[in-house]
Amino acid sequence: MKSIIAVIIAAAMLQGCALLGWKAVESIEIKKKAVDRTSLNLQDPQPLKPTAPQWRVITPENQAQVFAELKSKNIDQVLFALTDDGYEELSVDIAQIRALIAQQRDIIIKYREYYEPKKIEEKK
Repeated sequence: MKSIIAVIIAAAMLQGCALLGWKAVESIEIKKKAVDRTSLNLQDPQPLKPTAPQWRVITPENQAQVFAELKSKNIDQVLFALTDDGYEELSVDIAQIRALIAQQRDIIIKYREYYEPKKIEEKK
């Protein structure tokens, strides 16, 4: 009796879902469709409009005159100073910032060219 049940279970396992009347899975067809890239819709950043600071060169000979001028114009008599080496370092830092901005601008342009290429038909 046990052997008959084992044979029936084995046959059912070999047949799988076919015993229940289910149909076999048909082959899957894959279709590919080219999709246009989504437009980035990036606006160009506004150009920088920095204000130019007023530079003063203070030496031991003219320091009294500069502070007197500040006092007469009712400007706080506080100055932030750089040494000549500090000014050179500031110039190098500003050059590096400009280079980084130019590099980022180039990256944005390349992204725009990739995602929004000009169509050949539009040029004709």
